[in-house]
Amino acid sequence: MNKKGFTLIELIITIALLAIIATISFVSITNIIKEGKVKNCETLVNNIKMATSEYVSDNRYGNLDINNFNAGILLDNKYLSGDIIDPFTDEVIPASVIKINVVLNDDYTFKSATITSPEVLVNCTQQ
Repeated sequence: MNKKGFTLIELIITIALLAIIATISFVSITNIIKEGKVKNCETLVNNIKMATSEYVSDNRYGNLDINNFNAGILLDNKYLSGDIIDPFTDEVIPASVIKINVVLNDDYTFKSATITSPEVLVNCTQQ
């Protein structure tokens, strides 16, 4: 008997294997995208902190008000450029809502900066 074509069992096994491969690929790609967004968020936070350090260094002998510090000051003075984009939703975050806690050394040099708002930047590694 000359057999041509595939049996039903062979087709079902092939389709099942392809479904398993597709599921594994989808989960892997989803994790890679999530890790990329977290990395973008961490980079954004580091850029804001670096810009804050530069701003404080350049203005420590002038009118430096660190009590109401936000990213709007950095944008207005060209330490940050362009819109600040939420890496998870791709929406623009208004610079005025990005609150930054600045800590200075005794000689008014930059010690540290911590973003206190919005939550997406505060908790970007927990997304």
